[in-house]
Amino acid sequence: MPTLRQRFFAWMLKKGDNVNDKLYRDIKRELFSDIQGTVVEIGPGTGINFLYLPKNIEWIGIEPNEAFHESVISAAHKQNIRSSMLSSSAESISLPDESADIVISTLVLCSVPDQGKVLAEAKRILKKNGKLIFIEHVADKKGTFRRSAQNIFNPINRVIADGCNCNRETWKQIEKAGFSSCEIHHTIMKGTMALHAPHIIGYSKK
Repeated sequence: MPTLRQRFFAWMLKKGDNVNDKLYRDIKRELFSDIQGTVVEIGPGTGINFLYLPKNIEWIGIEPNEAFHESVISAAHKQNIRSSMLSSSAESISLPDESADIVISTLVLCSVPDQGKVLAEAKRILKKNGKLIFIEHVADKKGTFRRSAQNIFNPINRVIADGCNCNRETWKQIEKAGFSSCEIHHTIMKGTMALHAPHIIGYSKK
């Protein structure tokens, strides 16, 4: 049974879908352009990424917050995408080794309890040459005003955004996760909250 905070976060995220779509649609069209096969999405939220995924995939969502499950399955059905949901945590995904062609993580690694374990699980379930595709907001460069503000604001951010951290150096965890190659692009995303503006976009190949 979802907690009151989880229900509130699911409601809040749904309210932001239109803004989210405007911010990321072009990036997703490019990143998701060659996706095929079995796709595992970590923390799919409201299912907004279905708008940019091909129809002929087998999609599996990893979402411990069950307040999202109904809306995600509904969104998948609207796009005619075969889908299923698992309530397991991203640190312990209940799927066999080398069972996924693609793992997707969009604005999720900011809030998982253990990034290292999540990335290890993503790598474990990926087939050889499979890809982890990511869009994540991250910490700004050390010594900047924004980085200082991120560090100060982070405890509040965690409370109001269901455990989201605005000051994680997520790219470092991706780089040391043991993938055969990584393509990581750093950018400032205009139109989002100032403390969430620094982003990384790219993929890692097993």
